Amino acid sequence: MLHVLIKKRFGGVTQELPEEKNRSFTLDLEFTAPDGVTIIFGPSGSGKTTCLRAIAGIVTPDEGHISLGDRLYFDSASGIKLPVQQRRVGFVFQDYALFPHLTAEQNVTYGLRDDRGTSKARKRERARELLALLGIEYTALQYPRELSGGEGQRVALARALASDPAIMLLDEPLSAVDLKTRTLLLAEIVSTQKRTGIPFIYVTHHYGEAIEIGSHAIVIDRGKVVRQGSPCDVLSHDTQLSDVEMSASPQRRRDQRGNAERKKE
Repeated sequence: MLHVLIKKRFGGVTQELPEEKNRSFTLDLEFTAPDGVTIIFGPSGSGKTTCLRAIAGIVTPDEGHISLGDRLYFDSASGIKLPVQQRRVGFVFQDYALFPHLTAEQNVTYGLRDDRGTSKARKRERARELLALLGIEYTALQYPRELSGGEGQRVALARALASDPAIMLLDEPLSAVDLKTRTLLLAEIVSTQKRTGIPFIYVTHHYGEAIEIGSHAIVIDRGKVVRQGSPCDVLSHDTQLSDVEMSASPQRRRDQRGNAERKKE
């Protein structure tokens, strides 16, 4: 279980929050994410990505603490700040962030934890196993430019899993794929979470994604948690969500909500 209680103040343009140009912004969050797939939902600029960066150790809060189970990632009171490489966090970025000069297999191998006792042959074998886990072992020798959007995202997920993470962070990973591919990848993400048993924190502002795969949901707006609970309950407050987040038609939303209710039964 992940617990986050942090405050971080930003002013103007910073390296930690370059997209927040010329405005002050305070991230003031408290939430608990249980096992399963936790959705972090909210409008653009609400602090969703910055929250993930704080969990990963890329952004350092001004105060508070972050823990996963009994392992402290950050605690301002005791001066604990684990570096990124010691947190065992898998991170899947919106743009995949694959190395263009490396094949799919080499990209996954790059993500493997540094273990001098592991041979190159075993690392290649492990990379192939992870690609096979996601059904794309045939891409092993292909370069990112040769991959479809869905294949590229699966390679990015395999690379993140290669580090043997204790938690997986996914930052709007399906924003660049078509509807059919998104549907397939959503099922793959849920299946992968169940196989690994580690918590997945999934950022989106897409209502359908949140309802489809979330076991828990946290709504963030203007740097604060405004609601959290089951996705069906939390995301049913239509009047409190903007038109961007509630882009699906009313009938579509009712259908999705009905599907979510049946999943709970």
